[in-house]
Amino acid sequence: MAGFVPERILLKKLRKLDKPCEIFDATLCYADISGFTAMSERIAHIGKEGSEELTRVINSFFEPLIKIITKWGGDIYRFGGDAIIAFFPETGGDFSSAQRALGAGIEAIGYVQRFSRVKTRAGVFGIGMHIGLTRGRVYFSDLKSDYFLAGRSASRLIEIVDTAKAGEIVVDTGVKQKAKDVIFKNLRNGLWLYEGIKRLFSSEITSVVSPVPQVKLKNIDDLINDLKPYLPDWLYKRIELQPYFDQSDGEHRKAVVIFLHFSGTSYEDNSDKADTELNTLYQEVKQCLVRYDGWLNKMDVYKDGGRMLVVFGFPKAYEDCEKRAVLFSYEILQASDLKGIDIKIGINAGFIFAGPVGSRLRREWTVMGDTVNLAARLSAHAKNRTIVVSEVVYNKTYPNFEYQPLGKKRYKGKKKEIFCYRVLKKKTVAQKGLLRSISEGERIVGRKAEVKGFKKLIPLVEKSRGQICGITGEPGMGKSRLALEFLGILKKRGFDILSGNCLAYGRALSYHPWVELLKTFFDFSPGDTPSLQRKKIRQAVMKVDKKLTNWLQVIGEVMGITFPETKFTKFLDARVKKQRFFDIVFEFISYLAEHRPTCIVLEDLHWADSVSMELLNYIGRNIGDKKVLLLLVFRPLSRKEEFMEKEFYREIFLKELNSAETAELVENMLDISSLPPSFKRLIIEKSQGNPFYVEEIVKSFIEQGLIYEDMRGAWQFSRGIRDIQIPDNVEGIILNRIDHLDLYERDVLQTASVLGREFDKSIIEGIYQNKNVLKRSLRNLKRLDLLTSQRDKGRVRYFFKHILTQEVAYGTISFARKRELHRTTAEFIETKFKKRRDEFLGLLSHHYYYGMAYDKALQYSVEAGEKAKRVYANEEAIEFFTRAIDSYEKLEEQVTQ
Repeated sequence: MAGFVPERILLKKLRKLDKPCEIFDATLCYADISGFTAMSERIAHIGKEGSEELTRVINSFFEPLIKIITKWGGDIYRFGGDAIIAFFPETGGDFSSAQRALGAGIEAIGYVQRFSRVKTRAGVFGIGMHIGLTRGRVYFSDLKSDYFLAGRSASRLIEIVDTAKAGEIVVDTGVKQKAKDVIFKNLRNGLWLYEGIKRLFSSEITSVVSPVPQVKLKNIDDLINDLKPYLPDWLYKRIELQPYFDQSDGEHRKAVVIFLHFSGTSYEDNSDKADTELNTLYQEVKQCLVRYDGWLNKMDVYKDGGRMLVVFGFPKAYEDCEKRAVLFSYEILQASDLKGIDIKIGINAGFIFAGPVGSRLRREWTVMGDTVNLAARLSAHAKNRTIVVSEVVYNKTYPNFEYQPLGKKRYKGKKKEIFCYRVLKKKTVAQKGLLRSISEGERIVGRKAEVKGFKKLIPLVEKSRGQICGITGEPGMGKSRLALEFLGILKKRGFDILSGNCLAYGRALSYHPWVELLKTFFDFSPGDTPSLQRKKIRQAVMKVDKKLTNWLQVIGEVMGITFPETKFTKFLDARVKKQRFFDIVFEFISYLAEHRPTCIVLEDLHWADSVSMELLNYIGRNIGDKKVLLLLVFRPLSRKEEFMEKEFYREIFLKELNSAETAELVENMLDISSLPPSFKRLIIEKSQGNPFYVEEIVKSFIEQGLIYEDMRGAWQFSRGIRDIQIPDNVEGIILNRIDHLDLYERDVLQTASVLGREFDKSIIEGIYQNKNVLKRSLRNLKRLDLLTSQRDKGRVRYFFKHILTQEVAYGTISFARKRELHRTTAEFIETKFKKRRDEFLGLLSHHYYYGMAYDKALQYSVEAGEKAKRVYANEEAIEFFTRAIDSYEKLEEQVTQ
């Protein structure tokens, strides 16, 4: 844990110091490893593995550089992509901070020059280093769960390092004056180029660096508790599970990356004011991230202030990460407390590699890749108080926001010009997407029994016997589509319908679904002014019961509309006000039900805030003699709610469509009578009967040109099928389920994904070391319907319930860990099933090949190919022999290299 914070934070916790901010003299160092921009551009073409390889190469330099900096008494503040930002505080020893920083810089550049040629899969690259040093007053804030370094010196640091070329150290006058016996060349504007040393000022580093003050550790638990807030909860649990890190750590994800630049604060002149402004920004960002479930990865130094790196999609994925990211950014710019701070934001989406950088002495868990680089460029070039997004983000969010196209722009490190857009405002009513949804107008497929059962509830409600109907199932099962079918039936029977929708990021928004529902009851329109809204509420309340006008303040408080206090509301405490609001909502519903049967619809109830659920349970326990139907749509809930205990509660649990129904669904979507067999097989296999997956896969086929409209507007199919990428929305849903597993279950699921869609229990038991964890996790993964099992004559086989779950889980694992698991699996099979070797030739070929043990892959691929040829399995034989040829070529490459 200590390696994840600067030494200054660690010492503060050990000494029990509680200063929120401090200003001290120090030399700042920005060590930028050059050559990674070109490497990143080239390496991006080899896909996700490129980001992982880039991280590996960076870490191979970071580890020795960290040792050099700490040896010279430096404290590493942050890692900025391919750079290290460190500070050398004045210690009062024999050597100044400037001398120590310069000594570290000279040694660091010497090290990089000795290892300047780096070999990667994308070629050989030249690596250099340039360093900027500045000395002055430094502002350092301990935010209790993060930290921030700033000030005029810090802001100038970026300008200084940008002046330096590869192999150069550029310093300011403050460093020059303190660095005795050093030769500098005058550049410009008080900047100096290091050229050499008149005499070596250190032969023994122990005489140069003041030792770190010794602090006696009295209670390790106290230190752990003090450091925990600086680590995200998932990372702390990861350290508990496995306290060491290696090259196989990290995950590949689709994510949204935000860089938020902030400036305009003078840190040294008025540190108290600066501390207040910084804390206001930090707390606003943290609270907004709680609402939208994002992760503040880091705060670091920038030219005129600082910047924050925010990520959506890791550690938790959602199907609407782009929307969450733009909503978060938009709310930050709208926050009244932040109007005095200059803010500019850049947003991009795509593949990232999330993993540890650094070494045991000092490390961070960060995100790397081309997606991150472009987000940084977008924010750096944005204008003040604006949000600029890439085309990828625009394509996902244009139904929800108005944008101004900014045209094509050229950014550093990008060969091609990039389209970008400026966010103007949030749309009041979201537009529909370009591709039609199966939930709009098409005939419902595969739910006849559910519709029949629902129709039986309607006469009961019409006879004043209230009913509660829950539609539940895993994501994508068509819950909303079935609810829409039910509402169509209810409208024909003359029901009044009020609906509210819970938001995925709405747990911090009290009463959100009920507020939406009441807006319909009060007949609000999007353009209504506050005064018109007050008038409409009063008119509606008067219709129900004139006495309720005494309680308008209670209603208005929940709706966000101001009404004057009355003698009835003035002295009520929060608990009584809440109960009174519950009573009023029930009176509204009862009033509607006296005139016509009424249906209250609450969608996505699994995201409801706690007080909304309380209100639902209250309404549910009181509708037994009312013409009221509660129609509730939700994914399986984490606990059994009160409304589920009622004798008039009916639950419809939706399962997957069968193969015939899946084909029928696709035929309905595309308005055709029959599917080509190859497409039918592929869609059935990939979707596993999940209606949402079916829809998204068909859309991806259209986007890839596998399905197209001819001149008559009819859908046609192209001849070949090539590998398809899992659509973003589907992957987001699956990743969200995986991310909600505990770390042990997730680890077992990822390990299992390497074994394929189906696997023997004996094999996973052979490769997974912790047998107790494995047993418990497999049981839980079955309970969660991610895995199923089958026993036949003593042999137990496990299956991924959805092939896409296996593919997504496998896709998140680092390539280094994949190779390791494939090799481990092959070695176990080779040893354990030595006598049954022929049965496992195909598996051995597969696992050794993807484990990059090409000598064994060649051997087993040839044997598996011969076996397939003998039984006339010609396609399989071709596949094995092709793998054998590829293995041979890769072996030749290794020998040549």
